[in-house]
Amino acid sequence: MFGWSGRTIIVDLSSHSVTESRTGVKQAREYLGGRGFGIKLMHDFADPGVDPLSSDNPLVFATGPITGTMAPMSGHYSIITKSPLTHTIFDSNAGGHFGKAMKYAGIDALVITGSSDIPIYLSIFDEDVELISAEHLWGKDVRETTLALKDKGSVACIGRAGEKKVRFANFVNDDLYSSGRGGHGAVAGSKNLKAIVVKGTNDPLIAEPRSFEKAITSAQRLLLANPVTSKGLSVYGTSFMINVMDHLDILPSLNFRERGFHHGDNISAEKLSATYKGKSMPCDNCPLGCIRLLENGSLLPDYEALWAFGPAVGNVDIESIIKANDLCYVNGVDPISCGATIASYLEMSGEKIDHARLLQTVSDVSQGISSLSEGSLSNMITQGAKELSMSSKGLEMPGYDPRDISGFALAYATSNRGACHMSAFMAGPELLGKPVVLDRFVLQGKAGFVKLLQDLAAVIDSIVLCPFVSFALGEGEIASLVSAATGVSYSSEDLLRVGERIWNLERLFNLRAGFTHEDDALPERMFSNGGISEEDLKKAISEYYQLRGWDNLGVPTTSKLEQLGIVF
Repeated sequence: MFGWSGRTIIVDLSSHSVTESRTGVKQAREYLGGRGFGIKLMHDFADPGVDPLSSDNPLVFATGPITGTMAPMSGHYSIITKSPLTHTIFDSNAGGHFGKAMKYAGIDALVITGSSDIPIYLSIFDEDVELISAEHLWGKDVRETTLALKDKGSVACIGRAGEKKVRFANFVNDDLYSSGRGGHGAVAGSKNLKAIVVKGTNDPLIAEPRSFEKAITSAQRLLLANPVTSKGLSVYGTSFMINVMDHLDILPSLNFRERGFHHGDNISAEKLSATYKGKSMPCDNCPLGCIRLLENGSLLPDYEALWAFGPAVGNVDIESIIKANDLCYVNGVDPISCGATIASYLEMSGEKIDHARLLQTVSDVSQGISSLSEGSLSNMITQGAKELSMSSKGLEMPGYDPRDISGFALAYATSNRGACHMSAFMAGPELLGKPVVLDRFVLQGKAGFVKLLQDLAAVIDSIVLCPFVSFALGEGEIASLVSAATGVSYSSEDLLRVGERIWNLERLFNLRAGFTHEDDALPERMFSNGGISEEDLKKAISEYYQLRGWDNLGVPTTSKLEQLGIVF
């Protein structure tokens, strides 16, 4: 096979056994890799009703046909599982260098099932797969764990949050790159899996090298010509969005009680750049380098962390935001859900938070010694204040307000993960004018565009490229890369059909897990005080269902499934 490695590894931690299977050609062509392989394997290996923290919930790591190649921004891989935070199917697009290591080890997918009786880590070197005791690593943070294992290869590990099964614990790979905000780290912790270390020596095989080089050159030119990628992300990282949002007075604050912040200058990318010396740490083969590392080893916060520990909790002190973000990183916990959960608690309790209290709270949450470690929805239900959880399907909304970027209202409500901005990044067309300009105040008529971005995101997450390529590359350019790499001729329409297939299979998983059309919803706060119209959202959802080929209850029709080749 070209593009794909043809190898799937299945590890049963309960029996400490390793088996392998060949990646089917049909599966490769119809699901591409990454996120697509993940949802297909979850359907093969898991009951959608499985308890996410039980030994029966698989954890899948998957590469794509572009992973590890010379294509720009191609060092990514996907992690897929049933989320302990949302109970939905949940994929995460992960950066760094771990994906390339997997691909060089000849791995299309790694499926981890069962639960070990002792802490272990998984070591993979080309064809050799070994389970090794991690008892000496249990209790260590991600920096300590990575330092202990990095001589063996690229490391993806959990911190104390994963060990304590914090519902939004994540993975950190290559000592810098976090992923899995749905609680993928907690799933690993429930399996006594501390880390995976991978090293490989096999170059990916490209079907049409000259065509691939031509497609790469075209992609590089487009990335360089696009101001969002070449002037925004490459200079400041995602933090450049702080001033954009604050200038428009739409930076949500105080648990979304306020629709503006008015203190963006204190935490802006420009302020960070002027105050702190950061070193760019690009993912494999990335021309942007949007992640910045400070001289003391701390990560410079991205937009989401700046929002979560700044406006979301009413904090204007940049030093405390940097320290809070670093606590999340070393313990392996998602800063968006961490900050948003603290914000809901602060509103419920009526408290204001000072810098010392913020850091102590983040530390307690990220080490699993706080009730807030369950996430905002679970915690607010316990407190009898469910309405204060700014979440959809249990996933906390990030710092993009659907009242002011209306396309996000539909994107959040219909996302298979919950309120995830990356399922369809509507800030692109509604704020940045990429790939087209849409009126951010109008929800009507956006169902088709949300569907398009959702399907395209599923493709990008499956081949696997960094999601930021969507600012500069369309489905045509992506089709050229995939076709040349694999030798399989894909048109733009072919790729979008694959994305649609993946989206529908995820929807079926969630429906079988107990979700219904009533879960395609937003917090009531989004419909009050000049927010979006609940009636308009319902109309948009109805139109979206029609465009998807679903019935009026949001269930894919038999004819739609047959059209996509989904057969049970």
